[in-house]
Amino acid sequence: MNLRKFLCAALATVSFAASAAVVTSPGVVYATGSYDPWGQTTNDDAMSTAFGASNWTKSYGFNTSLFTGSTFVYLDGSDGNALALNTFIGGNQAFIENYVFSGGRLLINAAPNEGASFNLGFGANLLYSGAQYNGSVSVTADGIAAGLANGGIATNYTGNYFGHALVTGAGISNLVQGNDVGGIVFGGKQFGSGYVAFGGQTATYYHDPVNDALALRVNQLLYVANAQPSNDVPEPAGLALFGVALAGMLVVRRRKA
Repeated sequence: MNLRKFLCAALATVSFAASAAVVTSPGVVYATGSYDPWGQTTNDDAMSTAFGASNWTKSYGFNTSLFTGSTFVYLDGSDGNALALNTFIGGNQAFIENYVFSGGRLLINAAPNEGASFNLGFGANLLYSGAQYNGSVSVTADGIAAGLANGGIATNYTGNYFGHALVTGAGISNLVQGNDVGGIVFGGKQFGSGYVAFGGQTATYYHDPVNDALALRVNQLLYVANAQPSNDVPEPAGLALFGVALAGMLVVRRRKA
């Protein structure tokens, strides 16, 4: 079966919550640094398969204008784009977190070939020191339940390497697990009214089986873009502290009265 037929068959079986609708343009954005990671355009292929070739926008460079009017944003700081992504998140963390908290869907992926570990926001960190490389990974039971293996694709992958980094942080579901050094290679969590996912994955060009790997990336994109957070919305730390302060003021006012 050729790649096009395989992906069409895989996508035909992709399913999500009944209330979800597949996200289409306007509002679907993929951004990387100053060049395509490793000179590969497999991320472009995955975006076109997931949303349609003319239904998404690509940006070389990270900036806040990408989020305006967007329902789903994919940021990839892999290879030599990691420092640029680190700088962008560090300078705009509150803005990015507010985008998701207000209902946006966001995927942040970075398999660095430069720099060190860095803060991804949302209480998450990307671990990268050269000791987090995974050449073998597996889609977990939670990942299968999330639809990452839809289309009957593989759940075990190898690569040189599949991942360069790991993701840590409270509340992050482990959807793709590293088998060499362990840890989360791809996972996500609800944040406010939105959903954010994180990954340390390289380009699917380096993964085997390669056709299934591209389909896996498509499933990841669709999963994040169509994630349906529960009605139990957690408060960000800032709002929680504000609530505590407000309650304290009311108690003081009552005592004075």
